[in-house]
Amino acid sequence: MELIDELEVTRRGPYSGGFGGVSFMGDLDIALSLRTMVFPTGSRFDTMYCYRDAKQRREWVAHLQAGAGIVADSVPVDEQQECENKAAGLARAIDLAESAFLNQ
Repeated sequence: MELIDELEVTRRGPYSGGFGGVSFMGDLDIALSLRTMVFPTGSRFDTMYCYRDAKQRREWVAHLQAGAGIVADSVPVDEQQECENKAAGLARAIDLAESAFLNQ
């Protein structure tokens, strides 16, 4: 983590972090977030915009992050393609959600 902090220009945010929970019995269920989508909404994280009224629509900015597990025999071109495919899936989800709200 120190090396990442030293070498990377921007913070990763929730990308590549672990998330999950611990049960009351002490069981741990955790996963890595190898693809994330973050919508910054200004000073408040819970600000939402109305899409039903065309006069109140706002532009959204989505930060998409995707990664792959690099191992000794990884092929860089294949890993890059995997990242692009994952990010494309996130972008497609935005397209589908947007069309569901705008075409009602």
